[in-house]
Amino acid sequence: MELVLQDFISVLCRQTVFQIQCFEASGRDLYLGSDDSVVVRYAVEEQHTDQGKILYSTNKICQKNLSSKKSIVQIKCASALGRLMVLSDGNLFLLDSDVLNTIDGAKIKNVTVFCINENPNTLDPFTIHLCVGKKRSIQVCSLHEDRVSLLKEVSTQDTPVNVAMDGAFVCVAGQVQYSIYNVETNSSQDLFPYDPETTYPHVKRVAKEEFLLAGPGNLGMFVTSAGISERPPIQWSDGVSAVSYYHPYILTINNQFIRVYSLIDQQHKQTINFSGGVLLGNFDGQVYIAGNSCVYCLMPQPWTSQVQALMEGERVEEAVELAEHSGATGMSQEQYQQFWRLLLQRSGFIKLTHGFYSQAQEYFIRGNVDLREVISLYPGLLPSSSGFVRNQPPLHHMADINQAMQGDTEKVNDAKYFLSGFLIQCRNSGQPIVHRLEMDTAIIKLYAEQQPEELLAFLESGDIVCALDECVSWLEKYNRYTAVAKLYRVLGSLDKSLSVLSRLVRDEVKDEYFGGLSDLVDVVIMCTDANVLWRYAEFVLDRNAEQGVRVFIETKAQVEPPKVLQAFQRHPKARLQYLHHLIDTQNFQDETYHTELVLHYVDQAVSLSTSDEKSDDDTENLEDVRNKLQDLLTSSSLYKSQAVLTRLHGTKLYVETASVYGRLGEHEKALSLLVHHLKDFSAAEQYCIAQTKRASSDQDKPDIFLTLLKIYLQPPPGGNADDIELAPALELLAQHAEQMDLSAVLALLPQHWSLSILQQYLRQALRASLHQSRIKRLQQTLARSENLQQKFILHKLSRDMGPIPVSNARICMVCGKNFSTSEFTIYPNGVMTHKTCAADPHVCPLTGTVFLSVK
Repeated sequence: MELVLQDFISVLCRQTVFQIQCFEASGRDLYLGSDDSVVVRYAVEEQHTDQGKILYSTNKICQKNLSSKKSIVQIKCASALGRLMVLSDGNLFLLDSDVLNTIDGAKIKNVTVFCINENPNTLDPFTIHLCVGKKRSIQVCSLHEDRVSLLKEVSTQDTPVNVAMDGAFVCVAGQVQYSIYNVETNSSQDLFPYDPETTYPHVKRVAKEEFLLAGPGNLGMFVTSAGISERPPIQWSDGVSAVSYYHPYILTINNQFIRVYSLIDQQHKQTINFSGGVLLGNFDGQVYIAGNSCVYCLMPQPWTSQVQALMEGERVEEAVELAEHSGATGMSQEQYQQFWRLLLQRSGFIKLTHGFYSQAQEYFIRGNVDLREVISLYPGLLPSSSGFVRNQPPLHHMADINQAMQGDTEKVNDAKYFLSGFLIQCRNSGQPIVHRLEMDTAIIKLYAEQQPEELLAFLESGDIVCALDECVSWLEKYNRYTAVAKLYRVLGSLDKSLSVLSRLVRDEVKDEYFGGLSDLVDVVIMCTDANVLWRYAEFVLDRNAEQGVRVFIETKAQVEPPKVLQAFQRHPKARLQYLHHLIDTQNFQDETYHTELVLHYVDQAVSLSTSDEKSDDDTENLEDVRNKLQDLLTSSSLYKSQAVLTRLHGTKLYVETASVYGRLGEHEKALSLLVHHLKDFSAAEQYCIAQTKRASSDQDKPDIFLTLLKIYLQPPPGGNADDIELAPALELLAQHAEQMDLSAVLALLPQHWSLSILQQYLRQALRASLHQSRIKRLQQTLARSENLQQKFILHKLSRDMGPIPVSNARICMVCGKNFSTSEFTIYPNGVMTHKTCAADPHVCPLTGTVFLSVK
């Protein structure tokens, strides 16, 4: 803050004999209070010279002697009411501000100090609230043109020496203590004491519900209405006689100097030599200073000049704070917004120069900086096609980032990290991006140089707009060939992407971030052109059959399975995997594929089972293969059973052979294998249950359990009567008696079996037979009842409607065709239709009428 000190009434004051005790200003009027009870009004004229200087002249208008012979200690002007408040000899007078005549009946006695409420809780601009200090109390009054009205009185600990008021809060300096009073709630809070011998208790309102107080040790203390301090104190000089606030500065005066402090950082900013200063005041932006006999004007430079000076000193925070709270004085809103944006942008470049990157980013974003201004500092990052020209006047004085960082490689790298982060932040902010080409090109180049992993993630995100040829050259410069392939892929050039990836696979070029053959396959499966796919399929298969399968399983192109299987001739594992894909995933119903897959597992199982020496791994593999084979035989019904059976003949794969016999309907052979060769009676029983569930009706159910019983009761080939399976047979009879015909079972049972052996079976069989008999009788009864009911309905219809003639001329009222048979539907309203044309027998298809059923 630079201040110009100008003396404009010194000559006038030398013509008087009084000493100035206080002053007040309002517009062009200046009021002085003397040491002998005289109030003088001056009119101040302001003139501008051709050199841009401001000259002042004064004219004495009038004066008033209050006849108290005491000093006038305070003057306050209420310009809205045309009134002047003057305190002298304990009396608060109300004067006419124009002619200085006293207003009769408006004097308040025994006043020690007073102030105007600078933030009153009222919407009436013509009502002035005062706070008047008296002996051990403060009074809140309302000032009118002809009187002063008492609104509220609050007791204090001692007599007020100084006061300031904001809203409902009054900050009071007592004889030895500062306090805060709330006049609405009558509450109070002590702040801190002071020494009246060494400290004058200055009290100054600086913001809403915040005051500046003179504290111990020459400290200016900030205190809120809550009694707390939210800012650090100001360390000011000895002997401060007056304090004033000129946003964002605090001004103090003593006998030798005027000092200026910033409210932003509480630091001392400027000192002005001024001898004999006593009074200091800010009157609506006009700062006046007074000695004993002279008054001066302290002229702050325009806020724009102050901001410029702060920026030249790189005091960025202060400049931004000053501009933000300037109120755009002297500017249109559009001019201010332009000034504000440029200020923030310049601040960002200053912070960038000094390496304060987070602050630089904040200022750039708030100032909506043109990203190209920042990118242009980094050589080679802007596309050659960009026609960008830096702002005029320039926002900074940097040639490039290398010059700004004085060639320090580490600092330059940090600055590059900043730029990439800043660009990504702007890209992901959700705001419209104006210069997308320059942004994405710069990000790719920066990531290629410093952050290759981030580069790959960035490219995977898609939606890239960049100068392709330049980016490819830059990426190849840093051996980022994987990124080149991804960039081509993202931009839709799959053929170019595959060309780069194939070079990487052949080791023609190197890239530590290359993921191998799978990266190439990822691009191949995206191709919709089958020719491109086949061009690279053999290339992949020759290197990794498993990845080759991926090409055909995940491809988006249309391929013919026979051709694919032909390509897998030299790759059995890949062929097997593709067959599984066709059957399990694509659900192909071609028996050739099903048969080939089944036969593959048969051959594999036979090979493993006939091996002379079996390791634990071989045994485990055999079990796994047989499980797959059994699942396939059970789930598929499309394989050629005879071909599979021929391949299984002579092997020990009895479970699998039984499954094929079951599909052929040769249940006796299947069960014989399970019973006589495997002795797996549980499997035989489950086989019967499965076959029974497959039957669509009771009539279609085979006598499978009876067949199993027969096998149990017959000796195996080459055996004798002692080899029959008695225990399983009895278990079968006990568990599934209802599934077998009693007479057929009795015919199979040996004649020599005693009744005690069959007791449980016979009991269950008879019970089941009796239950079935009763069920059938019940079904017959219900059928007869339903038949009788239908006959009754038919009889009633015939009686009510009589005969219904159907001739060749009669047509269906829905489809309009003749009746070719005697079957038809007729509704109670006479609508006659074909039986197939009557969707609902209770709803007329022609009129939509709903009819109740005949009872």
